[in-house]
Amino acid sequence: MNPMCRLGEIARFTLLALALVIPESVTATPSSSDPSDSLASAERPFVPGGYDDKPHLRGLFGHIALGGYAEAHAVWERVDGATEEAGFNLKRWNLLASSRVGRHVQMWAEVEFEDGGSEIVLELAQLDLELHPGMNLRAGMLLVPIGRFNLAHDGPRNAFTDRPLLATELVGSALSMPGFGLFGRVPLGGRGRGTYELYGVNGYHDGLLLASPDGTRLPEGRGNVEDNNASPAIATRLAWSPAEPHELGLSGFAGAYNRYRVDGVDVDEKRSVRIAAFDARTAALGIEWSGELAVISADIPPGLVGLFASRQAGWFVETTRSFGHGGLRTMPASYFSVGARVEGVDFDRDLAGDSRVQVTTGVHFHPSPESVLKLDYRRSRSRDRFNNSSEGAAVQLSFTSYF
Repeated sequence: MNPMCRLGEIARFTLLALALVIPESVTATPSSSDPSDSLASAERPFVPGGYDDKPHLRGLFGHIALGGYAEAHAVWERVDGATEEAGFNLKRWNLLASSRVGRHVQMWAEVEFEDGGSEIVLELAQLDLELHPGMNLRAGMLLVPIGRFNLAHDGPRNAFTDRPLLATELVGSALSMPGFGLFGRVPLGGRGRGTYELYGVNGYHDGLLLASPDGTRLPEGRGNVEDNNASPAIATRLAWSPAEPHELGLSGFAGAYNRYRVDGVDVDEKRSVRIAAFDARTAALGIEWSGELAVISADIPPGLVGLFASRQAGWFVETTRSFGHGGLRTMPASYFSVGARVEGVDFDRDLAGDSRVQVTTGVHFHPSPESVLKLDYRRSRSRDRFNNSSEGAAVQLSFTSYF
């Protein structure tokens, strides 16, 4: 081979290797954007723990930053004295990406591989047009702002192995829908700041009834990729934060779920789902508190009244306290935490049964702020639609980390 050609190949390989190992300080990340950008210069993320508050996003390909997180679970669960589950699962492997396209356009994306890759979900793919801190445009596959947990639910940030029942069983977490709308933040002088999100989204579909053998279940109505009734739903959240880590949020959702209109002609009565939610978080004396409350109402066809619930509700309150910071010499950034979560869901507020209450306690070890090994113990009591009760208990071990 010609020595000059050989030398050229070595030079190209060397440049490629340098591009891959170039230090973080000179790579492009979302935080390295022009300080004059309307939202990039904000001191606090729009949603603490949410889409714009991810550690370990690294700029490897120009303006594109990549990162992610993974969750591995081990569980032993018994219900009414019989073993219900005992085994292991790679619960989630999520790939995160962001990119700033010029001074005013930002892209955020997240793809989730669930249960060892058996299901692949595009959880987030939003485009932001940053016009002014108080008013900006957002479009794409959006996390629906029903409560705070749906916006900030990553495994390393979740206080326990499982997500709250309100999120998973009532609303459907993580709940994403195609949409378009506005968001912004407003300084309130000495009273902190306010934030808002207001989107038109596709909403739920009639699977919340037709695909659910257990009664009304909103999570079964997700996946409305193309609006089935040409009638967008409205989702909004208003939040007030006097200072970190204190915040109060109020959310609302309303939209039709059935296909009542075909080719511009009404063929059925319009039936809607409405959700109102309240969320709060705070900290005092080294203890962090957070919680949410949601109430749901759904229009039920006359022939299904009594079989499917028209009113549902759920809530959770959780508290955590950290200790032992830097106690391990080999892991100076490590610490421990303990916590408890009390929660309940009522799948039919017009019945004595069809509900579940649950208490979870845990002891967790954080090798670093972005990684956590969780050991949780859970007790639950469920009631079916005939008010028959069953008792359950579970021990869960999980390891989750950003990367």
